[in-house]
Amino acid sequence: MQGQNIQAILIMERGGIPLFFMSLDPRAQDLDPMLVSGFFTAIQTFSKEVVDRSSSRFQVDYGARLFTVLAGSLTDLVAVSMGECDEEVILTLTSLLEEFETIWIKDMTREEMDTLDINTEFTDFREGILQNLSFKQILGGWIPFFVGTSSSSSKMQESIVVPFIDGSRNLDEIILESGLNREDVTMEITRLWALGALQFRSILAASDVAVSTSKLDRLLQTSSPQRAELAKTNPEVLGVIPRMSTLFDGRRTVGAITRFLTEQYSERTLMQAFDFLLESKAIDVLSPEKRRILLTKEAMEIAIKVAETVYSEIKAFEYLETSLAKVAVPEVVGEIHLTNGKWEITYGSRLHEGLDPRRLMELYADWVKLLAQFLSALERSKIHTYADALTDAYSSYLLKRYTADDLRGFEEISYWLEMNCVRTW
Repeated sequence: MQGQNIQAILIMERGGIPLFFMSLDPRAQDLDPMLVSGFFTAIQTFSKEVVDRSSSRFQVDYGARLFTVLAGSLTDLVAVSMGECDEEVILTLTSLLEEFETIWIKDMTREEMDTLDINTEFTDFREGILQNLSFKQILGGWIPFFVGTSSSSSKMQESIVVPFIDGSRNLDEIILESGLNREDVTMEITRLWALGALQFRSILAASDVAVSTSKLDRLLQTSSPQRAELAKTNPEVLGVIPRMSTLFDGRRTVGAITRFLTEQYSERTLMQAFDFLLESKAIDVLSPEKRRILLTKEAMEIAIKVAETVYSEIKAFEYLETSLAKVAVPEVVGEIHLTNGKWEITYGSRLHEGLDPRRLMELYADWVKLLAQFLSALERSKIHTYADALTDAYSSYLLKRYTADDLRGFEEISYWLEMNCVRTW
């Protein structure tokens, strides 16, 4: 369907003040409209001459996500997508921006604009977006639930699916019990979610990598009010969390954690625990940018281990020291521990909390640079043997663990490896 790779749409004033924000993917929880608008305000300030003269469109490709900016008469529309938008989608977005300017904010005062709720305002406009762009497909196992008193509003009461949404039925069960066809139910639940009336549980996929945040610590402290409240509301989940917390190591997937604990706890209890931790922000699912950092960390670890085999542990440690000496980025250096000739890469670090997509992609580039420097530090006498072994290791692990989107841009490493091999001739 049209626009199916778009994750969110932001419309902001030329000064960078956001007026409208709409997510088209419930799983893209890391897209903060204030961070996105602030980022593009900085870009426009830096490249004002280019943007003003070139007219109506420019893009910023971070590898993990593509930001497409369309310039209107008074505002700019930013579409965040996973890959290129085709020309038909661009035309649709342009039309939506024109509609927003000529209809929805045409007669608004400055005071009204300053008090807009950018996440819920312009209900009819939001429904129009759903009619023109595709929503990220809801999966049958997702469980919709109403936020606050949304289900009591007159507009919600008119919905054909409201009587079947109780916070425990998933999409498949709602379709079965309502007797309605899947497309109608999906579209109506999509509409309610887009209007901010409901959210979803059980949205985690087995391939998602979940990491803990600092909020998990409160749930592990016996005296904390958060733990006391959970003991009253869901004691079954309370008992799972301490055991589950040890498995959030920064690289285990949801599926791996679930398989590890299924002998001790039911799958239902584990899913409830995941949902609670996600809703309370005690865990975070790695965004596309963070997945790419994880990719380069694991690639770095494999590169060092292969060097230990081809050269020696002592030599590999020396190469790593040489490479780190050229890096001044604390978020990178602070995650590689060197002690007494031993090394360790930290995966469960919380150094990425609160960082926007721009900074995360800068850190990804820093990790790639470190890996390239490590490859350049290797002695040339065994570089061909090393290159063969590293290629085999990457093929047997990384290429199976990560998607094509994760691996975009990683081909730069093959370039550095090839260059080092060429230098030996």
